[in-house]
Amino acid sequence: MKQEFGASVASRSWGDRLACKWNFVIPGLPELVEIHVGRLGQTGEQTAIASSLIERTRCIAIGDLQFRVPSFSDRLMISTLQRMYRHFYFRLCDIIDSSLLVESGDIDYDDLHAAATRAGIWEGVATYLSIVSDYVCRYRGVPLEIPRWVMASAQFSGKEVYFAKDFLRVPILPQSAMLYGSQLAGIIRRRQLHSGARLSLLPWLATAALVGQKITGSDKGIW
Repeated sequence: MKQEFGASVASRSWGDRLACKWNFVIPGLPELVEIHVGRLGQTGEQTAIASSLIERTRCIAIGDLQFRVPSFSDRLMISTLQRMYRHFYFRLCDIIDSSLLVESGDIDYDDLHAAATRAGIWEGVATYLSIVSDYVCRYRGVPLEIPRWVMASAQFSGKEVYFAKDFLRVPILPQSAMLYGSQLAGIIRRRQLHSGARLSLLPWLATAALVGQKITGSDKGIW
């Protein structure tokens, strides 16, 4: 990153170190470039998705350029990790991108179920798709065509999502907390103790970030 793009490494928070991720400042880009190394998830608990991500990619062409992008299943799981387990809000582009994936008809739901179950986030993926479908239905009048058995695993729907501070917010209590508990229980059942130990630190990290926000007005350096 430094040699090819002239990037500099941004300061790392506790959460960054736990998740094994780095942020880079690239001249000319207004946003940081975030790179995860070997792990995904807020605490770096997701090794199942990360270990197979590269081999499951596909090649696409944009003009004369070739790019390798994640499979449809992996794209949905990564979006789920970001929205349902990390940020707890949706952007309009998340709704559009995911609805286009569904409407393409190319999602292998059996593969998605198997991969998300291994990662312990199947309920989260189903809930993510339910929220996207409900939002599309609200403004288009017709929901997305998603298999009923997928929707049956959703823990809550788009009715619980609300608009605040420029984003569609996912309620943390009790909805998102239940997804966290389900993920942690699944990891422990599979005896992934190292990942479980990482994930169990999330409430403490969130508490520290909240305290820091109250005291200093910023959670920078923690979250």
